Formats: sequence, C-alpha cells, structure tokens
Amino acid sequence: MNTLLKILLIIVLAALALKFAPILLLPVALLAAALLALWAVLSVAAIALLAVVAGLSPIWIPLLALVGLIMLCRGGARRTA
Repeated sequence: MNTLLKILLIIVLAALALKFAPILLLPVALLAAALLALWAVLSVAAIALLAVVAGLSPIWIPLLALVGLIMLCRGGARRTA
C-alpha cells in the first residue's frame, strides 16, 4: 500500500471517528455520571455512619471499657481441660 492510500485511509478513519464520537461518547458519559452518583451516595452514607458512631460514643465507650475490665478479671480464672 503506498503512502497516498495510507494518508487517505487515515483521513477517512478520522472523519468517521469524528462523526460517530457523540454516539460513542454517550455510554461513557452515562457510566461516568452513574459512578459519580454512586460515589456521592457512598460518601454521604459513610459520613452519616461516622456521625451516628460519634453521637453514640457516650454509650459505647464506657460499655466497651466495662466489657474489657470484665474480660481482664475473668481472663486468669479460666482453666482449659
């Protein structure tokens, strides 16, 4: 294949690519929008979960300390057969 035909083929392929670019770009744009929406929802859910954990900390931190103290006291009393 000579150089002129290669150049003409590249020009035709470039013209086809420019003609079909909006059609091919639509699924990519929809996927990007869906991923952005999913990222936003997951980040809001993570922030809400952290807020709930921080709000309940006056309950679960003393409870965790009590459970740890009980396990520390009972740890030496157990005997394995």
